[in-house]
Amino acid sequence: PLGQSVTAASNLGQMASRVLPAPYGTGATAAALLYGVPVWGFAMVWLVLAAAITLRTARTAGGLPFALTWWSFTFPVGTCVTGTIALAARSQATVLRDVSMVLYVLLVVVWLVVSLRTVLFVVRLGQPDGGRPGRDQPRSSAPTRLVASSTAAVRAPATSAAVSVRSGARKRSV
Repeated sequence: PLGQSVTAASNLGQMASRVLPAPYGTGATAAALLYGVPVWGFAMVWLVLAAAITLRTARTAGGLPFALTWWSFTFPVGTCVTGTIALAARSQATVLRDVSMVLYVLLVVVWLVVSLRTVLFVVRLGQPDGGRPGRDQPRSSAPTRLVASSTAAVRAPATSAAVSVRSGARKRSV
């Protein structure tokens, strides 16, 4: 959201300079730049923090098993790319142009990795065993089992007390 808001502010500032009269259009362009620089800084901090946490999780004993939710890695990197490009175009800073190129290469790498893993995942599902682990393959990691057990509790049938609370009905004593 931070990277996308920098992109949106930059686009609004650019359009405002075309639509609004002279002092207001220029003010909107300056406001987009004044907003974009600090928010872009926060976006970069969050990008580095998220990457560090993800890499740490991937390097643990259980690893980071592939799931189709890996596609969610592409969105924040993509918004950081668009925000950096918009900020570089607005400010004409060569440092931001260089950072936008690095982030773009990172985005392409993320897309390629996730695409390849998705294809391998689909091929594995097409195998006769349906991609289920055999005797020589691990069944699942501990975090997956914990998530599965916690979601099983959510799927438990609702009691009459829970239904009455959810529906807003009041209990009457007889």
